Amino acid sequence: MRIVVSGGSITEIIYALGEQDKIVGVDSTSIYPIEAKQKAQVGYVRRIGSEGVLSLQPTLLLGEADTGPPKVLAQLQQTGLANYIFNKEDNYLGIEAKIRKIASLLGVPAKGERLVSEVVRDRAALNFVLKQKQSSPKVLFILSMRSGQPIVAGQETSANDIITAVQATNVANQLQGWKAISTEAVLEMNPDVILMMSRHGNDPTVNIANQIHFKFTNAVKNQRVYSYDGTYLLGMNPRTPKAVIEVAKQLYPEVNLPSDYSLAAINMASK
Repeated sequence: MRIVVSGGSITEIIYALGEQDKIVGVDSTSIYPIEAKQKAQVGYVRRIGSEGVLSLQPTLLLGEADTGPPKVLAQLQQTGLANYIFNKEDNYLGIEAKIRKIASLLGVPAKGERLVSEVVRDRAALNFVLKQKQSSPKVLFILSMRSGQPIVAGQETSANDIITAVQATNVANQLQGWKAISTEAVLEMNPDVILMMSRHGNDPTVNIANQIHFKFTNAVKNQRVYSYDGTYLLGMNPRTPKAVIEVAKQLYPEVNLPSDYSLAAINMASK
């Protein structure tokens, strides 16, 4: 089997299954694990090139929902190349189903179930935290700064899925998608916690206390500003549930999650 992958989470799942030798090409969002960057490149997930894909002589194309452009997908399908493109419902709650589907397509369902069991354990740990939390903080998720304005997560974003998963309140939930907001809007929202996306190892929280948008918010006053690698937290891959646990622990410091949060440890602590 020779697989071309269009989508970082798919690549990560295949590596987690131990089936990476079947990958002959990846898109530019496939950056984890770092070894994936050694594979032949076929372009950005939304702009893969048919010639680049076909030159690798693949037997299967696996793609995220936004794989494209449509014209290129049609061309590849016309060649008879087997393909599976995930749909837009592929999200935080669908990680186990995604793992099972990929494992099935690769002919390794048992490996898929082992990986799913790790995700199930992480979800149980999250539920342990949520059952014992004593607060419901207001959260603002910042993707980036654009021309001095923060780009924040509204509804129908991966970040909103994460905020919902930890049972917090997204203070930007009146917005749809990723939107730039004003200084006044940030001050009115007054989040208790600010989550940010880091890039290339840079910590964007360092200078936030001096930003006029944020310096008077409860989050900055109480030093509750946290950053995460984007692929780790928002990638909807096997690591994402672990990242969500980290978010929950920061939002709910009153909860003591066992350091060994195996299912057995969680069950014991719950009694």
